[in-house]
Amino acid sequence: MKSILSFQGRINRSQFWLGMLAPPVAIFTLALLLNQFAPFTDAMVVLLWFVFLVLFSGWAWLILAFHAKRLRDARLNPWLCLLLFVPFANLVVSLIAGFKPTSVHN
Repeated sequence: MKSILSFQGRINRSQFWLGMLAPPVAIFTLALLLNQFAPFTDAMVVLLWFVFLVLFSGWAWLILAFHAKRLRDARLNPWLCLLLFVPFANLVVSLIAGFKPTSVHN
């Protein structure tokens, strides 16, 4: 079994959408809880921004890896995931990756 962080292997549509939606929902929930129960000082805000940047960079890697795997599963070139850096093309690639059915593998 390949690691979820690697660019090798394949994932189906449900795994793709779970990987795309779970991290932002978790981060949003954590931010709401922190805002509700912890008073923020200036030092805490700086620390939270640092934690957010670390989490976001990990999520960005996961997005690229999941797109490459999903594109491969849909019998498309995994290098298309580089289009995620191009405005508007990223939306098209994500929709294709998220909705194109899994191809039959031989």
